[in-house]
Formats: sequence, structure tokens, C-alpha cells
Amino acid sequence: MRQFGWTPKQWSALSVREKAVVIAGIDLGQEEEKKQQREAEAKARSHRKH
Repeated sequence: MRQFGWTPKQWSALSVREKAVVIAGIDLGQEEEKKQQREAEAKARSHRKH
């Protein structure tokens, strides 16, 4: 909620489907961040070997 600037009242006003979409979007964003972090770490390790 904080990420979107929503109040608890605004969050509770969303339908179950809307909440599910928001949560799925957050999950996808977190997975993308993890993927980018792993790639950056692999690239850093690769540069250290040379």
C-alpha cells in the first residue's frame, strides 16, 4: 500500500480480483529485481576472473 500511496481504506475498497492483480504485479516486479541482481553478480564475478 505504501508503495502506491494508498491508505488502508483505499486498499480495502478494492475487489478481491483487483487486490490479486496488484499482488501479482508486485511479485513479478520482485522476481525481475532478483533476476537483475543475479545477472549483475554473475557479470561482476566474470570480470574478476579476467
